[in-house]
Amino acid sequence: MTDVFSSLATCDRETTRQIASVLHCRRQDPDQYRMLRRFLAAVDVTAGPLLEIGCGSGELLADLADRAPTTTVVGIDHSVDLLRMAGRSGGAAENIRLLAADAHRLPFAAESFPTVLMYTLLSHTPDIRSVLREAHRVCRRGGQLAVLDGDYASTDFSLGPHDPLNACVAAWRARYVVNTHDLRALPRLLEAAGFQLVRTGAHNYTATHSAYAYTIVDRGVDTMLGSGTIGEDLARSLKNEARRRADDEGFVGSITYRFALARRHPSPSAAGTASPRA
Repeated sequence: MTDVFSSLATCDRETTRQIASVLHCRRQDPDQYRMLRRFLAAVDVTAGPLLEIGCGSGELLADLADRAPTTTVVGIDHSVDLLRMAGRSGGAAENIRLLAADAHRLPFAAESFPTVLMYTLLSHTPDIRSVLREAHRVCRRGGQLAVLDGDYASTDFSLGPHDPLNACVAAWRARYVVNTHDLRALPRLLEAAGFQLVRTGAHNYTATHSAYAYTIVDRGVDTMLGSGTIGEDLARSLKNEARRRADDEGFVGSITYRFALARRHPSPSAAGTASPRA
């Protein structure tokens, strides 16, 4: 099954609006936002321009523009509709520039950006290696690449064995995530693309009363309902069960997110000397 995010450039506007709503919901989740702020705190934004590959509807762009008000922040995405939403959500930020482009073939000259960022892009990218090679090409020598993404194979919404909510998670993952395990090899993939690893680690996101976590269950349920795997009564019950757990158990689910900060070697012959640390 095709990852919806991978095909947004050709999706109908209603699907794009639904995805934008999910991204906005995630941005509003306090635990998700704290994780994002910790990630951004490790990124040097003093030199510009900055490039976010796969900016979606702009959930990260406004934060970048605020942190670097005198620097041009460039956001690219393959969905024109999402870029229009990003333009509206950017508000009065005059330093944001948006461009429709393919992450596998970036329309920029070599070494154009001292900082390149990817936020939950690679998990939805069919060819991670190609995207990382392009990021390396446009990153300046000595520049940095910052990646934060979900290790969605770790997603667990269960309270015990054979939990029905994990069936919803499995259906969601099959429909919305093309790379379920590759992020676990992120350090190796970055080094293979020519980057020198500086820092790597993981954040654990645990959802209690989380509208974003509900979207995972709901999208999984809708996927099963649409395929005829379950009926409408069970679909309603599964969605209600997620809300009941938030009230009664104080737990909906958990996901591990992986991050990495890497640098392009300052010269063609430079060897990597930095050791990764958690």
